[in-house]
Amino acid sequence: MLFSQIQDQKYTAKLSEILKNATEEQCFGQFMRISESTDQDEDHHQTTSITKSTVKVCVNGLLLSKAGIGDGSSTVLSIYEYIADDDDILRAYRALGINPYYRIKCNKCNLLDDGYHLYRVLEHMNDHHQASFKEIGSYLETLGL
Repeated sequence: MLFSQIQDQKYTAKLSEILKNATEEQCFGQFMRISESTDQDEDHHQTTSITKSTVKVCVNGLLLSKAGIGDGSSTVLSIYEYIADDDDILRAYRALGINPYYRIKCNKCNLLDDGYHLYRVLEHMNDHHQASFKEIGSYLETLGL
């Protein structure tokens, strides 16, 4: 998908809504991971070969998934961890209609007291403070984001 096509298909939800309504499982310190498990019956015997995939993402991984960017698409991800570079993250924010360079500060500490780029502060809150998606979303809601 070309960048101009992504720009035309901007996501309409606010960043705070995306985070507060996230159904993906959150992880800390890793960008995006998929775990697979096979169902077993009560006696711990494998029943059918039904495999469940659970996507675990960090805050920027969630936004990458919502934008359909990263490892091909939002629905086809490899079993291996996906590590994004800044270009992937910035492209996801733009695709969602979010300014990644908007300056905010961490609501938990003075480390980012003067304000820092949005995508970096969210990463800091997720990794350093292990803030939940809902907690980060509520904070961004107070900022109007």
